[in-house]
Amino acid sequence: MTNYQAGIYKGANLVAVEERPVPEVGPNDVLLRNLRGGICGTDINIVKYGSEMGIRFEQEFGHELAGIIEAKGDNVTDLEVGMFVAVNPITAKRAGRRFCLEVGGFSQYVLIEDAKKNHNLYPLNDDVTPEEGALVEPMSVGCHGAFSVKPQVGENIVILGAGPIGLSAAAMLIGEGITNVAVVDMVDWRLEKAKEIGAKTVDTSKVSLTEGLAEAFGTVNVYGKDVPNVDAYVDAAGAAPLFQQVMQIVKPNARIAIIAVYKDEVPVSFMEVMSKEVQIVGASGYTSEDILKVINHLNNKKTKIATMVTQVYPLSEIQTAFDTAIAAKDSIKVIVDVTK
Repeated sequence: MTNYQAGIYKGANLVAVEERPVPEVGPNDVLLRNLRGGICGTDINIVKYGSEMGIRFEQEFGHELAGIIEAKGDNVTDLEVGMFVAVNPITAKRAGRRFCLEVGGFSQYVLIEDAKKNHNLYPLNDDVTPEEGALVEPMSVGCHGAFSVKPQVGENIVILGAGPIGLSAAAMLIGEGITNVAVVDMVDWRLEKAKEIGAKTVDTSKVSLTEGLAEAFGTVNVYGKDVPNVDAYVDAAGAAPLFQQVMQIVKPNARIAIIAVYKDEVPVSFMEVMSKEVQIVGASGYTSEDILKVINHLNNKKTKIATMVTQVYPLSEIQTAFDTAIAAKDSIKVIVDVTK
């Protein structure tokens, strides 16, 4: 075979499938036969608005992927042909983070440059499904955010947002034995997914945030006012009114991680931050340690995290896959099966 099918970014709300030549495998490289590519929120925003902020027009793209090692260079000694692996897109190419969104998650073949085990390719057990393998990257983002608040067993942790990152954050906490986790959202069927991975839920379309969290975790008295007994919040929602509500009810010494992408500035009461000694941290991306934790989670089937996969489309229908993901009406994680 000399050519393969690849998903190509064309412009606003427009993607296509084109043939590209199979790359030559260098002595330090691995050729991956890709199986699945996940559509990320970043992909959605770039395609929706037709920007080139991370993905250039006419380029292969996608950065959530897992596949089988098809061939390897002579210098690659810690990986074997036939291995089922997930990919770290940040280290998959020599260009590094700058073009990590263009790795080729929607392509049938991907060249991994300077391939190394547990650096850019991470072996998965054979009983992990291809769809689960494609979740490694977003789960690693959720893991990084969740553990940035330094959660401890027995603490009460709240995840804002039941999207892919929020559900990943909840699953990773629960999988590591931090089981007092509540997920907040306004869509009941998304919250059902959170229940499937073992989390409590708060539907703010039905109860206030204060009432829902108080019911889930009880209250503590702070300066004469009862507030929910929450030790840490992980913001994967990016909803300014919700964050402002959190700041009004946060208890002393609570920690807050921001992993959502806020498009606008949000007013923050530094009086609350100071008087209650609240710690607010940002969390972006992930480390190799996060990825290994996710691999362990999937290999040992710690939660039913694959419940977040709501649609799988063949590569030939990648435009429909993106239309579905952009509409966001009945989808959480949309995945492209690049073998079809």
